Amino acid sequence: MDSLLGTAMHPTPPPADPDPAFERRLAKRLARARAVLAVEQAWPLLVPPLALAATFVALALFDVLPLLPGWLHGLVLAAYGGGLGFLLMRVPLRLRRPALDEAARRLERDSELANRPLEALADRPAGGADDPVTAALWAAHRRRMAALAGRLRLAWPDGGMAARDPYGWRAAALLLLVIALAGGWHDGENRLTRALSPQLGVGAPASLEVWINPPATANAPPVLLAAGGEGIDVPAGSTVLAVLSGGWGGATLVLDDERIAFERQDGDGQRIEAGIGPIHRLAVRQTGRTLAEWPIRVVADALPSIDFAAPPETGDKGRLRLDLAASDDHGLERAWIEIRRLGAPDGEAPAMVELQLPANRPRQAGLAGWHDLTAHPWAGLPATLAPKAADTMGQTGGGVPVTITLPERHFTHPAAQALAAQRRAVTEDRANAPRAADVIDGIVDQPELFNDDLAVFLALMTAHRTLMGGDFDLAEVQDLLWNAALRIEDGELAGAERTLEQARRALERALAGDASAAEIEQLVEQFRAAMERYVAALAARAADNPAAMAPNQRAIGSDELADMADTLRALAEAGARDALKQMLDRLGALLDGLQAAPADGGGPAVDAARGLRDLAERQQRMLDTSHRNARAGARGAAAEAARAQQALRHTLDGLADKLAAGLGRLPDSLGEAAGAMDEAARSLGEGDWGTASEAQAAAVAALGQATREAMAELSAAGQGGFGAVPRDPLGRPLTGTGFGDDGTTRIPERGDLVRAREILDELRRRAGEWRRPEAERDYLRRLLKQF
Repeated sequence: MDSLLGTAMHPTPPPADPDPAFERRLAKRLARARAVLAVEQAWPLLVPPLALAATFVALALFDVLPLLPGWLHGLVLAAYGGGLGFLLMRVPLRLRRPALDEAARRLERDSELANRPLEALADRPAGGADDPVTAALWAAHRRRMAALAGRLRLAWPDGGMAARDPYGWRAAALLLLVIALAGGWHDGENRLTRALSPQLGVGAPASLEVWINPPATANAPPVLLAAGGEGIDVPAGSTVLAVLSGGWGGATLVLDDERIAFERQDGDGQRIEAGIGPIHRLAVRQTGRTLAEWPIRVVADALPSIDFAAPPETGDKGRLRLDLAASDDHGLERAWIEIRRLGAPDGEAPAMVELQLPANRPRQAGLAGWHDLTAHPWAGLPATLAPKAADTMGQTGGGVPVTITLPERHFTHPAAQALAAQRRAVTEDRANAPRAADVIDGIVDQPELFNDDLAVFLALMTAHRTLMGGDFDLAEVQDLLWNAALRIEDGELAGAERTLEQARRALERALAGDASAAEIEQLVEQFRAAMERYVAALAARAADNPAAMAPNQRAIGSDELADMADTLRALAEAGARDALKQMLDRLGALLDGLQAAPADGGGPAVDAARGLRDLAERQQRMLDTSHRNARAGARGAAAEAARAQQALRHTLDGLADKLAAGLGRLPDSLGEAAGAMDEAARSLGEGDWGTASEAQAAAVAALGQATREAMAELSAAGQGGFGAVPRDPLGRPLTGTGFGDDGTTRIPERGDLVRAREILDELRRRAGEWRRPEAERDYLRRLLKQF
């Protein structure tokens, strides 16, 4: 006690306190009292700078300061900085260390002690200290004061802010800060950085574009990242391209912990292109502030998948139908079937059947088609078919294999059967070559077996000489014997069919690849010629052997064949590759089931059905004419067109009579067609090409529906069967495998092709006009490349 109070209050020490523990407790409470007094001094000085700092942080988290002009933003920062500095400088200037007696008074006041007992403990008697009575009284007095001092307590600091800030502005600053934290804490670091980084340069505000460029093998377009956008999945091997204009200072690309400086361009532009590794964050920073950032997830390439969508199916002539579905996240590069013989020796190479993929490396593809494996040495043997697919990244995936017996060609001609048997024997064991040569020699000695065909004779002689040579080329012998057997069995038809198949495959590959329009047109012409040769060979075989033809087998006329060829050519010229591919598939299916027979009608109802089809085509041509006249505003030709429309209407009446006689009823759509044609004739008589066009379009649709209804009824009545597959009276399969449009990919009508031709001509004309801007002409030239 003497060391704490007595020294401070009196020049000489007071008498010793008989309770040292009390002395220590009192010293601790005095120290706490001095700390409370210091806090009460400092708090009123600290509240203003703290409130000012809180308002600044709130403004920064609201992200409003970057919206100000650069000079005003800097001025606000300077005002806040100056004010905060001034207020903080007052704190040390106005603070002082509380005195010991002030701490004692604070303890006595908070403890509600009267007569200042702590000061009394520090007093000493004025005299008579040696008198025992006086000493005893003084000791009793000190014990009473010490007892009072034992009830000491210390209240919490009171800064007196209620009196200094009666309106509670300090609470408003705190509330503002809480609201700002709730709304901007997720991007707090970036917002504070932007608030402290005013754009004080003379350049324009920063304009940033960031592109993610997937690798070429990903078969995906570049992606423009939106500022403040969500996270993005990035294919492995991608690159980032960032272009920045404006702003102040150099920019940096941040890829996780890696930082790459932008390259300066002309003017105030900056640019960078860098590869993206296994990162999680991409950001662009400039002069300490983050302009934009995105979460990134780098996605590794998945293996392609492929599997059978339906079991393999064997069709006519031993062809194998394969129906598969393949997919890949980036794009399919190749698909094939790997064939392995059951029980084959180890190391035997598998056979491959390439599957035709659509163009442009699709992510998903349906791979359905017919494949002729009858010429393969393994035909007729059990084998496994394993589907395989490769993606644009070079990865290979496979599906579940299936086991089938490979289809084989069954010959009916004895000589063809003998050659096929010897071919199989030589394939199984080369030691059978002498026996095969003897059989071939026997056939050659009887030229009537192969109708004295010189091509067969030469093939057999070459095969005989090769087999007798000992170390022969097995593939060559197999090919010679197979072609000779086909020639004997089918005559000229075999070669024509082979040429047609080769032309069709070449055209399919061109449509799936990047062939030019000129190449496709050339291949279409080759296919047309091969098709004509094939149909001619079918007709020749029918003429030579009419008994072999079933009475209801399909016939095809030269006019129909010419229409098909013209449509293929028009589609090629218009660049309609999808429609051309579908039409090629359907035409292939039609030709596969085609057999030559005299096209001799089938009764009045069948003739009427064909007439309806022809009438629809004539009505379509009139519709095309009406469209052109409506655009040109022609008036003089309307009367003649009205008479032509009336003639079509009278033709419809005649066809309706034939259908009624053959079917006993008329399709409902015929009435709709008649009404539309009447309306078209009236509109043309009034010179209204627009209304006439609408009515003619309705007539075309109604005639098409009437034709389909008539076909269905004739087929059900048995008046138009054309072989094993149910066909309509015009020879088109009702099951969707014919030549017409099945709705999956729309085959353009003749009028559509005419309009497409007109559009292409107009594009070419505009691309050649030198007065047009170069950018427009370049765009038109790029647009025309695909045609």
